[in-house]
Amino acid sequence: MCELIYNKSMKIAGIVCEFNPFHYGHKYLIDTIKNDYKMDLVVVAMSPNFVMRGEPAIFNKFERTKHALLNGVDLVAEIPTIYAIESADVFAYRAVEILNNLGITDLFFGVEVDDASAFDRIIEISESEKYQENIKKYLEKGDSFNAASKKSIIEIDPQTSIILSSPNNLLAIEYLKSIKKINKKITPHFIKRVSTFYYDSLKEGTIIQSGTAIRELIKENKEYKNFVPYETKYVVYNVNNTLFELIKYKIISSSCEEIAKIKGVTEGLENKIKSIKEFTSYENLIDELVSKRNRETKIKRILMYILLGIKKCEVSSSGLKYIRILGFSSAGQKYLSIFNNENIKIYTSLKKSPFEALSNELTYTKIYSMLTHEDIIEKEYLPIRLS
Repeated sequence: MCELIYNKSMKIAGIVCEFNPFHYGHKYLIDTIKNDYKMDLVVVAMSPNFVMRGEPAIFNKFERTKHALLNGVDLVAEIPTIYAIESADVFAYRAVEILNNLGITDLFFGVEVDDASAFDRIIEISESEKYQENIKKYLEKGDSFNAASKKSIIEIDPQTSIILSSPNNLLAIEYLKSIKKINKKITPHFIKRVSTFYYDSLKEGTIIQSGTAIRELIKENKEYKNFVPYETKYVVYNVNNTLFELIKYKIISSSCEEIAKIKGVTEGLENKIKSIKEFTSYENLIDELVSKRNRETKIKRILMYILLGIKKCEVSSSGLKYIRILGFSSAGQKYLSIFNNENIKIYTSLKKSPFEALSNELTYTKIYSMLTHEDIIEKEYLPIRLS
């Protein structure tokens, strides 16, 4: 692999991931890509220290980068925080955009149902006039956009309900939509999950556990190391108390006008946030803010935006101007040296960046460090190398 010579016939596999944490299911996916599809390189677009559900990651982004590189990944690119803490459509689009800019030819993703025609059917429905009529009806009834979208599709074709019940399948739909918009030449591959599904709790008799189950073990300070393919002495802290105090401070010290400028805050939600006089815990604050229109995940994302100070004006609809590389194998490093894309700047460090959005990642890491009591700031200045 170190004798890598870039040419247009290279097969570059792309994966969108959080690796939160990296586990045997992820290793199965990477091993399948390498063994069954004979890819020249595996490139991933990975969430940073804050993830799509509106939570701090269980392990920091540098730890997860190292785990990925040790288990077959060649290049780890960072999904910017403002797009990582997002709904599935934005998250997927920006991740695929990053991977496309890094030259991937194939995109691989895990699903519970590996029927490509069923996914195509859902995309076809979502582009129909009947879908638009349905979604308008459900939004007027007070449903969130995601809930209205699901109901609209299922009303047209009830058989789609099985696919629409899984977060991985929903992401797969958004990956497919993103490929159509960004680069139709990218070949999608459906890799069926084995042993466990997304929401599964701990299962007996298998080392492949869901990320949900492993995160619960970690949060409850129970043994989890049998279910991850690496040795680690890493200590995970319970961040909720510190998270609550920091967000509480931000809410108390901010005016309604300031909160109204925060990404995701709409329809007077700033008034409801400021009107809550007594909230005793992070969970209690979330419960106070959840409604039919603003589901738990959306509220948690908004609270992360408040914590990080991410405003609506910071989010651009234009194409990405840069890619941040968190780490690489020797083959990945060689690929970067020979790969050329004049439309994008590639950074392996936060030093001397002209982009405010990239510089902000240092601030977000400092806040993450306050939550986890880790000294990881210096890691922002050098990529992780696996020789």
